[in-house]
Amino acid sequence: MQTYESIFIIRPSVTDEEATKVVEKVKGVVEKNGGAVLQTENWGKRKLAYEVEREKKGIYVIFRFKGDGKVINDLEHNYRIEDAIIKFLTVKAAKGELGSLAAPSTEEGRPFRARSGYDREDRRSA
Repeated sequence: MQTYESIFIIRPSVTDEEATKVVEKVKGVVEKNGGAVLQTENWGKRKLAYEVEREKKGIYVIFRFKGDGKVINDLEHNYRIEDAIIKFLTVKAAKGELGSLAAPSTEEGRPFRARSGYDREDRRSA
């Protein structure tokens, strides 16, 4: 069995109880198809990079699991039919990449780019 990571975004208008039910449903799909959920993390409500289905924010949930291709097919099918999920992505985890599923900090982000395209550190002194 391969190790996969899946992230999905839940509509921000759902309650915490409904969001928990969605997460449990997704875990159940993995376990029903012979997979095993290794880790689950709720990153909470965050701003989306761009609008998705007229939503500007979403509740991010990521989890790591072991399974085969059938698990992925059923999981992504359930993502598509679940109204509360607006976006999802599942990837195969690289070997040796089994660290924590830590959420990106709010301080981290894209480096500042000057109009010339150089990073702040690469600017020339005048």
